[in-house]
Amino acid sequence: MNLEAERSILGAILLDNGAAPKVFNLVKREDFFLEQHRKSFVAMQSLVGQGSSIDLVTLTEYLNSSKELESSGGAPYLASLCDGMPKVSNVEHYAKIVREKAVLRNLIHATHNIWEKAFNNEDASGIVEKAIEDFLGLASSTSGPLVRKWYDVAQSAIQKVQKERDYPENAAKINSGLDDLDDVVGGFRKKELVVIVGPTSNGKTLLASQFADQAEKDGYTGIIFSAEMPGEQIVLRQIAFDAKIPFWKTRFPEKMDEQQFDALKFQAGYIRHLIIVESDIRPVNIWAISKARKKSGPLDFIVIDYDQLVIEAGIDPEEDEDRFFRHQRKFILDAKHFAESEDICVIMLSQLRKVSHRVAQGGRPQLDDIYGDSSIRNTPDVIVWVVRQFFQHGFKKEFEDKATAFVIKARNGRVAKVDLKFDSDFVRLLDMPPSEKDSTPDSVPKNQTSFALED
Repeated sequence: MNLEAERSILGAILLDNGAAPKVFNLVKREDFFLEQHRKSFVAMQSLVGQGSSIDLVTLTEYLNSSKELESSGGAPYLASLCDGMPKVSNVEHYAKIVREKAVLRNLIHATHNIWEKAFNNEDASGIVEKAIEDFLGLASSTSGPLVRKWYDVAQSAIQKVQKERDYPENAAKINSGLDDLDDVVGGFRKKELVVIVGPTSNGKTLLASQFADQAEKDGYTGIIFSAEMPGEQIVLRQIAFDAKIPFWKTRFPEKMDEQQFDALKFQAGYIRHLIIVESDIRPVNIWAISKARKKSGPLDFIVIDYDQLVIEAGIDPEEDEDRFFRHQRKFILDAKHFAESEDICVIMLSQLRKVSHRVAQGGRPQLDDIYGDSSIRNTPDVIVWVVRQFFQHGFKKEFEDKATAFVIKARNGRVAKVDLKFDSDFVRLLDMPPSEKDSTPDSVPKNQTSFALED
């Protein structure tokens, strides 16, 4: 602890209210060791929230009216906070000291709890999982709460736009390689939560893997958390496509000639900046592995395939639906927070357990058609609904190669229907040739700009 630094923070705010935003940006109530300092700090935050100035009179009156004056040290102690006060200009330094000491105290408490549970022979996996959760919380807490002036945020936003305008090649945009779809969404961005939804076998995993593949080829690094599909199948699908070998031949290798097999091995020899995780995929492990990778090297995006399997890995799937929805809500909100705090794009797949009759018969899906907790509709920045007409039209052969990506939510972009072609030989979604596109108004003409915006 450093009680002098705590006193200096409070004294600096009393002497100069301009110090308050700087402090509020760096520390929170729990960072103070003394309870009386915590109460004074919270009172100062409340005064700022009311639009009042902070001085000895207003602070004393506020604490007195809330019956916390004595527990805050009393009027004489508050008056002494400014005595021998170092430079107010050093307040950010004092705040960082207080925050650092708080993190160290929490580390001591966390490690003591681990030692105590291990000494009492509690369940090892439970200890590890709780430890990961605690240490992730500590890691995220080091950034402190963020309070910023409108002007400062505006200048930051302009600088970001200016940077992307001057150097468009450096703007982080994760594309799929599908021109019409990329034209609509403008690429997935860092700090975004993207959800790809659709019924089983309609192409969610395929579309997500194509985003991952294109992003890696564009120089980005990512992790694929595959709770459904084995890593070998994900990789084989991609290297077969790159080797120009029909995917079905990987299941019947005796039908490959020597040249095709050599091409497959050649593609397998490439070093790719992708990591695949395919076991013990639970929310806490996703965040822990991603955070560790981010600290040890670059990480631009993660793909989670898919939410229902990940959630049920941590709970009993036989439990009631409301309990699943509660876990889903937490998982979605945590994913959005993680994308923002770690400056990465989180691409999450969501399996639809129920599909409305209207959508099943070919109707355009809407946000309310997404089954599950409301967070899965409200929280993501982008939602793409993938459909293969083959399943909507009774498995008729003429619809086998037709697919659609409905961009039904795009917080900073356009919503639209994108016609795609499904290549069953190479198991790949491709751009639909202009001559084969659906002529209905929902189709996406190249570079069209008159699309609705999502709130």
